[in-house]
Amino acid sequence: MSTKKYITELVVYKIKPETAEKYAAEIIDHFRKLVMSFDGFISYEFLQSCRDRLFFMDLVLWDTLENAENAAKKVKEIQKEERYKDYLESFEKVKIFDHFKPISLWKKTD
Repeated sequence: MSTKKYITELVVYKIKPETAEKYAAEIIDHFRKLVMSFDGFISYEFLQSCRDRLFFMDLVLWDTLENAENAAKKVKEIQKEERYKDYLESFEKVKIFDHFKPISLWKKTD
């Protein structure tokens, strides 16, 4: 099956227990708004593990790898600013950060 052209940014990470509630309720939304302002942004999906409330996954779609990588570089610099202190200090560990291109997509048909 043919797929649309886009790049998926996958980020899997663990949040510190003391920041988990605030992270999911407030902090990620503030950060998401920043990401949405970058060139090439398509969508942002925020997911939480069903088994461990401290594990999260971000799926961010970009129009090109170049725009995805440029956004990642900007985030790396911007997150050092005081206003993103809560965001940066929430992380215990980033397990995966990578960009993926679609190869195939299968869907169930009725």
